[in-house]
Amino acid sequence: MLEDDELPAAITEDQIHCLGDRVAGVFSDERIAEMGVNGAQLIEAYVDRGSFALGDDYGITDDEASEVVDRVLDCLDWRLVLAESIAAEGLPAEQASCFVSEISDEGLRATIESGFITETEDDFGLVEEEVVRAFQSCVDIRELLYQQMVLEGLSEESARCVADGMPEGLVEMMLGGPELEDDEAALEFIGELMALQNRCLTPEEMESMGGFGG
Repeated sequence: MLEDDELPAAITEDQIHCLGDRVAGVFSDERIAEMGVNGAQLIEAYVDRGSFALGDDYGITDDEASEVVDRVLDCLDWRLVLAESIAAEGLPAEQASCFVSEISDEGLRATIESGFITETEDDFGLVEEEVVRAFQSCVDIRELLYQQMVLEGLSEESARCVADGMPEGLVEMMLGGPELEDDEAALEFIGELMALQNRCLTPEEMESMGGFGG
């Protein structure tokens, strides 16, 4: 899930050893031999990858994964680790912390299991409804749009113009709101975006970005 330079700073060496030992302690000697893994290998895998990837690499069962989560819960501050992981994906740290604070304990367990233990989900194992609710509470979509457009080459002035002028319906959809009702609404929406493009972007920016309709 995480590249070497994105490993959460919240995890100390002692905590990594706690994780490796607790995970290894779930399995019998026979099961460990079957999987071909030991505590040292688990620690090395976590340091290298930021997750144990037991689902991908070793095919542990659902019951085993659940027991692993039970054992590692007190090894570290998982909410802090999740916040740092999300921030590493580009979300401002304050908004990432807010997002994690909105996640339920059940959602946190799912995240630990799917995102860090088995590495079987790209979305941290969270259900869509919980993600939408957290985003609605914490994330400034217009600011994220502004930052992304600057990264893509727009001037700060043009990016701010587009982000601030973005139709409210699009902002709501990005936060999990209702989709457009029909083709007529979609055409009207496209017209608003094209007008925004013409108002905010220079000809050079429109060409380089391809335009909203490009």
